Amino acid sequence: MEIKRIQQIHVLYFETHTSLREISEHVRIVARGLYQDAVKNELEVTGPVYWIYEGADGQPDTKFKLTIALPVTPDETALSGSTFQFKYLEPFECVAGQLYDSWDKLGDMYGNLILALSADSLMMSGQNREIYLNMDFQHPERNITEVQIGIRR
Repeated sequence: MEIKRIQQIHVLYFETHTSLREISEHVRIVARGLYQDAVKNELEVTGPVYWIYEGADGQPDTKFKLTIALPVTPDETALSGSTFQFKYLEPFECVAGQLYDSWDKLGDMYGNLILALSADSLMMSGQNREIYLNMDFQHPERNITEVQIGIRR
């Protein structure tokens, strides 16, 4: 477990309220749209796709806020024909770990990080982030995902 402080990040983003049961309707669709709009609007992509969960509790039917974000260089130009918007992700303090495997092992990663932060008497903030460093849909064991669990001190 590593404790990190992430500085603010400028992103092109999508937000919705969903549940873990419904979340698959956004997989591969929203990220692809973010990349397409970034290219169409000549934005410089500065990082991988982030999925940000606020209020998710691991239960399949609990509704929570989901933000899917693509870091881009700040640009004051209006987006042409886009359904996405710009914003800054706020600074974020978290415990983090990297998963080098299929996403079906994400639950284990979360469990290990939660145990570690509990052992250090850290409190969860209610926001978690998953940063998709490598996505391989044909060979999911090649995925690289950083899991960040927000903390409060």
